[in-house]
Amino acid sequence: MQTSPDAGASQQATEDVAQLAWVLDELRTSLQTAVRSLRRHAREAEEARAAGTDAPDGSQLRIARTQLHQSLGVLSMLDLVGPAQMLRAMEGATDKLIASPELAVAESADKVERAGFALVEYLEAVIAGRSASAVALFPQYAEVQKLATAERAHPADLWSYRWRWLDPRGASAAQPLPYSADTKAKIDPALLSLIRTGDKGAAKTLAEVFASLAAGQTSARPRVFWKIAAAFMDTMRLELVPVDLHVKRVASKVLAQYGVLAKGETDIPERLLLDLLFFCAQAALQDASDAPLLAAVRQSYGLARFTPIHYAKVQFGLFDPALLAQARKRVASVKDIWSAVSGGETSKLKGIAEPFGALCEALVKLHPPSAPLATVLAETVEATVRSGQAPQAELAMEVATSVLYLEAAFEDLDPTDVQLAERTGRLAERLSLVAKGGAAPPLESWMEDLFRRVSDRQTMGSVVGEMRASLATLERSLDQFFRKPDDSSVLRDVPQQLSHMKGVLSVLGLDQAGRALTRMRDSVEQIITAPVEAGAASGTFEMLAGNLGALGFMFDMLSYQPAL
Repeated sequence: MQTSPDAGASQQATEDVAQLAWVLDELRTSLQTAVRSLRRHAREAEEARAAGTDAPDGSQLRIARTQLHQSLGVLSMLDLVGPAQMLRAMEGATDKLIASPELAVAESADKVERAGFALVEYLEAVIAGRSASAVALFPQYAEVQKLATAERAHPADLWSYRWRWLDPRGASAAQPLPYSADTKAKIDPALLSLIRTGDKGAAKTLAEVFASLAAGQTSARPRVFWKIAAAFMDTMRLELVPVDLHVKRVASKVLAQYGVLAKGETDIPERLLLDLLFFCAQAALQDASDAPLLAAVRQSYGLARFTPIHYAKVQFGLFDPALLAQARKRVASVKDIWSAVSGGETSKLKGIAEPFGALCEALVKLHPPSAPLATVLAETVEATVRSGQAPQAELAMEVATSVLYLEAAFEDLDPTDVQLAERTGRLAERLSLVAKGGAAPPLESWMEDLFRRVSDRQTMGSVVGEMRASLATLERSLDQFFRKPDDSSVLRDVPQQLSHMKGVLSVLGLDQAGRALTRMRDSVEQIITAPVEAGAASGTFEMLAGNLGALGFMFDMLSYQPAL
């Protein structure tokens, strides 16, 4: 959700994504193990209660906590603030269950499982390069925080932002206002009205009072605090954020902070400042003249790079990730068998109904609004089976297009995407029309884009596969030479292999990698044509090994995020 970073930030993002991709499977397994342990304890506890025997010893709960703690360590090392906070909440929930085993029931395991589903889906979105914010994990985060009886569950807990003191300039011409009984008398009723009714008139009064308090400060930090607090009130005055429980609690803390500052103390909690900034980031201000102070705060703290998030709406974890993985396998199975049947292999007709039925079932489970497409697909396949003949070319193409779209949708499934229902509905209409003998409408632009993306992905997959195979061959040849440096014959084919790889990478526009391969080729040719002293050989070997490792890293990233 951030603006285009510079080259250094882009490289860091690439490395972070690669590291995350490497550990995601292990993380997923750990979460599954934790949930299984919670469910086992809940089941054993229920059986013990029914039998009137002693409750289980809690070992399964401790296993769950260990798995979550290890996963938390991994995400913390990757500096994934929001996801790490989610795992911290899940670990806190298991701590509560260990302390109060009677709470470790199936419902508790369900909450932890839903949080795990959401977390894994979010991390998959990050790896895939989707624009996603960890703040969208808040519904599940709030659930596990409640299970842990934590004091706080706020969407800003999942927001990654490093606080720093910056003074927004030239934003307000407010008259200075001191801490006084009169000032407090203006704040109290307005704040009460805001909390009770969400009155934007009260928010306007508070924004003006806080801006005047900022103007009256001689110390920098209280002045910054009151400017941000005034900007926060502007978000409600302009109805840019909902006046929900989280907003009201932050507003109440601002009043408590007034009492602290009025006594002459200058300590301002960073947590409160970040909460205020979070809501300023949530406010997509269209015209700076509507709220100059809010605009100044957003500009000074770079908040425009954050997209507002509907944090109360469930966006991740709407289904079991295992179901999505299963659906992807079913798409692959259906593609193969439909291709064969369309090509005239009628002997396979009897076997197509079951895989298509399984795919349609998965589609409805993952995205109920797509039921019309599932129904038409199933009916079309059944009719094809009954005919005993290969489908007509137009019908075969429409079914293939629908399956191709499902493959693309399942690669990066977002059930909240309104386009998904629209497009599966359109595919259902086209398929139904052709199945009844009608002519297929012209391909729509998004369908042409789909075919192009699939073709590009297949091409990239082939290239990456070829490059990995070439890299493995290079590694074997170099390893043999490193073990016996006096025999350079094993390097005979290496320069040509490196030149071939350089040519492919040049076509892809990966110039830096191409230069590295040129340097490697020159080094290998020098080794072949001239004896290498032991000391020089050691440095050359290290350089070649380091470049091989970097190339392997890059090929992994081409699989995860080709565009990045």
